[in-house]
Amino acid sequence: MMKTAYFYGGKDIRVVEEEIPVIGPDEVLFKVMSAGVCGSDLHNYRGHRIREDVPWQQGHELSGEIAGLGEGVKGLEIGQRIGIEAEHLLGCGDCRLCRDGQYHLCSDRGVRQGVRHSSHGFSQYDVCIAENVTVLPDGVSFDAAALVDCYACAVHAMNRVPDVSGQSVAIIGAGAIALTLGQVLKANGAGEVILIGTRQQSVDVAVASGSTDVGVVTAVDDPVKAVLLATGGEGVSMTFETVGGQLQLVQQAVEMTRRGGVVSILGLFTKSQTIDPAMAMEREVTLQWSNSFSSWNGASEFSTALDLVESGRVIAESIVTHHFGLDEISEAFAIADDKRTSGAIRVMVRPWGVG
Repeated sequence: MMKTAYFYGGKDIRVVEEEIPVIGPDEVLFKVMSAGVCGSDLHNYRGHRIREDVPWQQGHELSGEIAGLGEGVKGLEIGQRIGIEAEHLLGCGDCRLCRDGQYHLCSDRGVRQGVRHSSHGFSQYDVCIAENVTVLPDGVSFDAAALVDCYACAVHAMNRVPDVSGQSVAIIGAGAIALTLGQVLKANGAGEVILIGTRQQSVDVAVASGSTDVGVVTAVDDPVKAVLLATGGEGVSMTFETVGGQLQLVQQAVEMTRRGGVVSILGLFTKSQTIDPAMAMEREVTLQWSNSFSSWNGASEFSTALDLVESGRVIAESIVTHHFGLDEISEAFAIADDKRTSGAIRVMVRPWGVG
């Protein structure tokens, strides 16, 4: 038997005991050791998105230890420490996009051979297909491995924009995606990075973690004016929006981006955005969207992110602020939801207990 969390919508989260999942062919059974509470997990918690498949399991930022191997699995061993690429990013494997390595854009994403796949990090055990498993280097902790999902999203966003070397950058947001993105951009030679948050504490963490050169707190400064002041009135070469939700932030990103610059949108919006098309056209600002990750020029973006973590070029532990056991998952979500009071950046759930 194992413990697992089921989500019934809003703040109704219930931890129950049930049978350990059965391993299928080409699958791996693993003990979940760390699972992060992602911002996308909080959309349902806040009631901004309603699901019909009640109750559901979730937790796609996760790491673990192999506990069993299904028929046909080669090259893996029980007891190995692993990172897991989120199963909702699986592609069908057959369409044009999957063949090109862009499985994150597959129209049947999350479905393989007619079966819906998802990760269940808020559980003591989970199964995944073996191709989504990466054996962890000795120096990478379970917490850091769970955050590779965020770093891979950052790698994908960086890959989609022009070369960041020496370029001025603004990042709207001060959560885990923003901080991992800032670290990835700095590790790849970005020039001055300006990070914009709503709380002094999170901005201070961003500076301390090497995610940014300049921190702007919107409660004190107008973010657009602050960016223009820092860039001699021109604006930054690239602006990355990482918040999403219900705020009007795309227009703000356009306003702080220089003529001919790029706005990259990573945040998942739950409310329609309005922009001034005349301003965007006059400046010839490129608007682009960055959705999760997959591969780039044949290289796994998850592996690229893990390499950054292993090399120490990014410091994952600096972003983790809280730990909770599985029985405390309701508190973990409450802390993650109320960042202004808690000071949380990334909250980790450890299904086997904290310690």
